Amino acid sequence: MNRYLLLLLIFCTALFACRASIGLSEPTLLEKAYSTNNFIDSIGVAVHLDYQDTVYSRYDDIIKPRLQELGIRHIRGSVRLKDLETQQKFLDLATIGIKSTLVMDPRRVSSPVKAVKIAKAVTGSVEAVEGANEWDLHSELEYQGKNFPQGVRKFQDELYAAIKKEPVTANLAVLSPSVAKANKASELGEVACDRAAIHSYPGGHKVPSSGLEDTWIPAARTLCEYKPIVATESGYHNAINIYGISEKAAAKYLPRMFLEYFNRGIARTYSYELIDLKPNPAADEPEFNYGLLRNDGSPKPAFTAIKNAIALLKDTDESFTLQFLNYALKGNTNNVHHTLLQKHNGTFYLILWQEVLSYNVKKKTDILISDRPLTLIIKTPISRAAIYQPINSMNAIAQYTNPKTLEINVPDYPLAIALVPAK
Repeated sequence: MNRYLLLLLIFCTALFACRASIGLSEPTLLEKAYSTNNFIDSIGVAVHLDYQDTVYSRYDDIIKPRLQELGIRHIRGSVRLKDLETQQKFLDLATIGIKSTLVMDPRRVSSPVKAVKIAKAVTGSVEAVEGANEWDLHSELEYQGKNFPQGVRKFQDELYAAIKKEPVTANLAVLSPSVAKANKASELGEVACDRAAIHSYPGGHKVPSSGLEDTWIPAARTLCEYKPIVATESGYHNAINIYGISEKAAAKYLPRMFLEYFNRGIARTYSYELIDLKPNPAADEPEFNYGLLRNDGSPKPAFTAIKNAIALLKDTDESFTLQFLNYALKGNTNNVHHTLLQKHNGTFYLILWQEVLSYNVKKKTDILISDRPLTLIIKTPISRAAIYQPINSMNAIAQYTNPKTLEINVPDYPLAIALVPAK
């Protein structure tokens, strides 16, 4: 009996020592990174190149140069069959690496046959087509005598069949029709599609990730089962006198939006839209205030934040094996979200932000959010580290050599920590 008591005592002592040693070090997370290129490829912006009575007519001196400056690779727009001028713009943008998703809505494209002709006319620039746009908001709209949802479903079936039948367009992805209200997806039901299109605007009183998991992703599954999801419209407007947010808040929310959507497996997210359609000094017309650019072409803070993030994360197309980072965050991580990315040279980018409200739409004021102090514990050997705030600039705000821990302050906008593994 004494021998068993002694063994029990030894076991308990060893267990206590083990637990004590565990308590002295923070549990770490071994996380595999995504490629920076995959993230950049998930970023898009909506355009209205065919709106000739708006600032989009200034293609050569504003639209094209700003798109090129922004660094995005994907746009979403529309064009009519006889609008050769706009078709040429889509083709021109393809020469600088910007590909298009074209909305094929019966209001502009009266038949799937015409949709195929349009897609063929801009071959090389178009990468996908999207079905009817938000017909759930317009009960008066008809396709061949049928309203939503029957008319939309019929057009989509015919559009999908026509695109896939034509050899020149057969490889294009066909996106589902979009609904403005997620609960209307159940009325439309499953449709012919390669990807689901969602228009998941959070609203000025909600954070970017709001409604994705509990509302919009289920709606996408209703339309296209478990096929990839594309948010062909999302974002915030700056009409602060009608539930919009400030330009300052948009610079925080929009980069967070791209990261939050990427984290949830959304294949691509298009911010609506590139430029404010028309001047609106009263800030009371949402449709004129969605731009990353002001109506005169000058960049809003959100444009700069996205441009800097893309430039910081840009990489070559060289294929490589993604690696794991062993790390931990010590402190209050409530509402602190992150994305882990990696370049082909091995450099990790740990991006952190607080997913909290940054603007009060009722008071029309920005919310002052205190930075969250955290300790980053790095178990993977790192030779160099640098911290960036793309919202402000491309320059590092701090640099370190051979760090094992970093004291960081996480704001309500993305903070990027570059970590170069030791060789």
